[in-house]
Amino acid sequence: MSLSRLRRYGLKGRRWVREGLAGIRTKIVILSSFLLLLPYLGYQYVWEMESVLRQGQEQTLMGTARAFAMGMNDRPSLFTQHAPPSTLEPGKDLHAFRLTQPIRLDGNLEDWQPYRHHQRFYQRNGLIFSQGAYNSDTLSLAIMSGSTDTAVYFALDIIDSTPATPQATGDIDSQDHLILALTSPQGAFYRVAIGQARNSDNAKIIHLDNGLADNATGVNIEGPPQPLPIAAKWRATEQGYQVEIKLPAAWVGQQLGIAYYDVDDSFNRGLRAIIGTASTRSAATLGSFMMPSAPIQALIERMNNGASSVWVVDQHSRVLAKAGDIQTSTGVWQPRQAIPEQQSVMDWITQTLLRPWYDKLLVTPPEHFVDAMQQASIYKGVQAQQALQGRPYASWRSSDDNQAMILTAAYPIWLDGKVAGAVIVEETTNGIRSLRNEALETLFSVMLAVICTGVLLLLLFGSHIAKRLRRLQQEANHAIDSQGRVTGTITPATSHDEIGLLTQTITDMVGRIAGYNQYLEKMSSRLSHELRTPIAVVRSSLENMAYTQADPDQLTYINRAQDGVQRLAGILSTLTEATRLEQSFDNADKEPVNLNALIEGCGQGYQLAYPDHRFNVMLPAQTIRVFAVPDYLAQLLDKLVSNAVEFDDGATPIDLALSLDAEHITITVSNAGPLLPEHMRDQLFQSMVSVRSESHKSDKPHLGLGLYIARLIADFHQATLVASNRASQDGVTMSLIWPSTQQLGED
Repeated sequence: MSLSRLRRYGLKGRRWVREGLAGIRTKIVILSSFLLLLPYLGYQYVWEMESVLRQGQEQTLMGTARAFAMGMNDRPSLFTQHAPPSTLEPGKDLHAFRLTQPIRLDGNLEDWQPYRHHQRFYQRNGLIFSQGAYNSDTLSLAIMSGSTDTAVYFALDIIDSTPATPQATGDIDSQDHLILALTSPQGAFYRVAIGQARNSDNAKIIHLDNGLADNATGVNIEGPPQPLPIAAKWRATEQGYQVEIKLPAAWVGQQLGIAYYDVDDSFNRGLRAIIGTASTRSAATLGSFMMPSAPIQALIERMNNGASSVWVVDQHSRVLAKAGDIQTSTGVWQPRQAIPEQQSVMDWITQTLLRPWYDKLLVTPPEHFVDAMQQASIYKGVQAQQALQGRPYASWRSSDDNQAMILTAAYPIWLDGKVAGAVIVEETTNGIRSLRNEALETLFSVMLAVICTGVLLLLLFGSHIAKRLRRLQQEANHAIDSQGRVTGTITPATSHDEIGLLTQTITDMVGRIAGYNQYLEKMSSRLSHELRTPIAVVRSSLENMAYTQADPDQLTYINRAQDGVQRLAGILSTLTEATRLEQSFDNADKEPVNLNALIEGCGQGYQLAYPDHRFNVMLPAQTIRVFAVPDYLAQLLDKLVSNAVEFDDGATPIDLALSLDAEHITITVSNAGPLLPEHMRDQLFQSMVSVRSESHKSDKPHLGLGLYIARLIADFHQATLVASNRASQDGVTMSLIWPSTQQLGED
């Protein structure tokens, strides 16, 4: 590709970009981009609505907690059985969590795996007696306690590096064993020794001191107490022992202690250490024990219906009952939606095209999150502390894995004017977040449809306006040529909008310009016709005066007058030539013309016509033929050569050349002489334009019509006339250029 073509394409590309950026459609697209503010404003509105919904959820949850608390206020029967002690000694209090199903008593603690987070460890903190230095790696105790409506279970994982197996004598004091001591709800004190049975996983159980606990409940019991119905399994492990114990729930009161007696595996089998929750020697030394309250559990399950996670705690934040699952406690009631039989187009677009983007942009509530608080037997939080001080309190907290926000509302339970406990209700914001996501999805889908529809309509409207304006522009460009002549018409508009009124105005303007051009074009013929007779009269009169006048002075004036008349006659001839030439184009017939022969013949004639100038004719080896009128082409060359002769400096020959390349057929006339002014290059071929300096003026009148006539002939032949300075900046070149497609083949 030639450099000129690359430059032309580059100019066209820059023009296309410039016009595209300034076009109506581009401006409409830019203005339409402000519609994107609608989703942003909708997004902010949805966030504000979420904040309002959270506030509403907080108030609703506090009302729920208050309703639960009001249902338990002044009902001492719910708390009599679980009246807590005034103080709790750290490590000595045990709390049985609620089991989802009964434990299989087999000495294997695999059933307790889901409840490992309730496990309490006793090492140095549980050391009651030690014969020597204590080492936690050789002796420790882990206890879990759970309950159902009918039974209480204990799981003990004992680490003992020196196990003492049972002897044949069967004396329990000579082997590792447990002491379980408790008080019944009626005040009876039970003390049981549990050890490993010989050659069996069954535990050996020995009932020790059973009797009334004087300082336990103060209830008088007539007759000796019955033996404690207890079941246990004892299994030896590599690290020590694993023990499971089962007691009837109705026999367990609020005081309990478990101690492990570590017997040294030596010949004497003496007691080496005691580790446990509390001393089991008497009821006074036992620690506190609490089981979930079945009546409270039934009450909150009946009131809650699974909508929230509800806790009831006592004065020491120990969980008396718990109902509901925080994983499903979203705080929003969502009815089950019927699946539509037929999916709409919008649903298909949302699910197929937009759903992946929504999943990336919107925070989807997790199906499961981690919150260890839900398995706690003691509720630790500022909410419970505030409520146990008699102040309702609500706050937000994050789950352990930061996947969910949990709203907690706590309300005190009053009994005889004192705080007996608190109700804690918890819900997540997952429901609100789901509603927010649904609202945002609906909002974005609707906004996207509205924006796309609006932008499409605006583009169609803009394209329609741009099409009308472009058509008006094209008609206006073709209506008037570069010389100001009206060569076409503009289609009148039928619409009455601004563009239609503009089209009508331009149509009227083009019509007026056409009439004015016709007036100007006919003026030369009118002037020549009107002035020819007066000039002939003046000329004949001057001739007669010259014949009859003998005074030399008068003859001088008469000769001057005759020269002026002669100049006027030349002007009229030139005007007539241009007018007749334009009129003759309508009847001219083109024919194949051999440009080589035409230029060669004209060159020979110019050498004879201008003997004082030299001519250099350069022709290609290939014969070039075009469809033209040879007389008009010869007349065009006459004008170019005449102009070259007039400005030639006479030092170098005038070049008359014909050339052919891949794109153009070019005839050039080049002469050495003064250069063209930069500001006159585009006006040189217009009517009445001349660039002659004082040094090149002659007696012959010059109206600037020679090159104008040459341009008329070039336009008639669909060619282009170009004037330029030589590359050597020592003269001027006039070029007549055809597209190479105008070349005719050989006959």
